Amino acid sequence: MLKNPFIKDSVTNQYQALINQINALENNLKTLTDTELRNKTFQLKKQYQEEQSLNSLIAESFALTREASFRTLGLRHFDVQLIGGLVLNSGNIGEMRTGEGKTLVATLPAYLNALTN
Repeated sequence: MLKNPFIKDSVTNQYQALINQINALENNLKTLTDTELRNKTFQLKKQYQEEQSLNSLIAESFALTREASFRTLGLRHFDVQLIGGLVLNSGNIGEMRTGEGKTLVATLPAYLNALTN
């Protein structure tokens, strides 16, 4: 019997909990000033130095990147683009067509991994 690839082990289901966390943070970040948003980066860097793990920072860093992108470029990452960022961050390759936001997707893991410097 054939297994339906869209039911259990799909990439969307694998990352749905993180997507929900990122979306939950969005309203709180919208109320911050630009300076407060910038200071969040320093807080995340400090948290990384203490924990030496990026896993606990994924949701907040992706939410910060989404908000910064919206404020500066007027472009908001869609959930499917967040999934693309999570796929890239996990070391996998995601395929996207022209116009689906590959450059925007790349900003998510780039910002997260920049916290290690």
